[in-house]
Amino acid sequence: MTNEKSSLGEKIKRLRKTRKLTQKMLADGICSQSVLSRIENDLEIPNVLVLKKICVRLGITMDQMMFAEFNEIHRMQRFFEKVNNALIHQDYEQMNALLRNAQIANQIYLDTDMQLYFYYLGTVQFFIDQNPDRAINSLKHSLLLTYTENKKSNISPIEIQILGCLGRIYADTNQLKNAEHYLSLSIQLTMDLPKEHANFELSKIFYHHSRFLFLQADFLGTIDSALKGVQWAISKMSYYYVEELLQITGAAYEKLQEYERAQFMYEKAQSVQMFAKFENGVYLS
Repeated sequence: MTNEKSSLGEKIKRLRKTRKLTQKMLADGICSQSVLSRIENDLEIPNVLVLKKICVRLGITMDQMMFAEFNEIHRMQRFFEKVNNALIHQDYEQMNALLRNAQIANQIYLDTDMQLYFYYLGTVQFFIDQNPDRAINSLKHSLLLTYTENKKSNISPIEIQILGCLGRIYADTNQLKNAEHYLSLSIQLTMDLPKEHANFELSKIFYHHSRFLFLQADFLGTIDSALKGVQWAISKMSYYYVEELLQITGAAYEKLQEYERAQFMYEKAQSVQMFAKFENGVYLS
């Protein structure tokens, strides 16, 4: 057994194989396959732009690639994947059990992992503990690890989800000014996100926003935001939150006394239940 750290090339190769990617698949649109082969064999050092793109495709951060060992990266990723899977299913009890039983906070040293931890913890504190003040504190702490209000580039989907979650909590606790700020910001950042970083989970940002507008009796705004959310989900080949978005669209049409359109949306929402079984490999029945 050796205590030597893995080289950069070794980590890229092992992570690629763990993700079941060929060299051609990983290199596509980033660099040539021959260059990737040289990188994996430590014959060439990638420039920052190439390494960043490789990290995005492998689903890890630059910090993890540079400072963490493969086994550590893999173990932490598998843990957070379990927690995120519970979040996608809105199984907050399972999230709570995973976070509280694992004592994972003592094993985290990367800011990006700590950000995930406090995001998930804040979610549990709101939906399970029903403690919005603690939830807001956890979510704000999570944001402070990587995000500032003046940040203009390299916004991550997780940062946007945290902003949206803050907006949801502020809306539910009748802190309307803060709710509008965070929800509008999360929508704008979602729309501005580069295509390669966008994912289906951001569909719920549109739901949080349209739900807030509905509670403010802005029914036209509700419809506009919710239908944009439906379009977003479909563009990602996903049904995530589509049922909820169609339901709230129907409710808004009903408030506007456009009953035929309302009924159409309700029927569409029901039909979504028949198709929304798998989301990016995640079962969502």
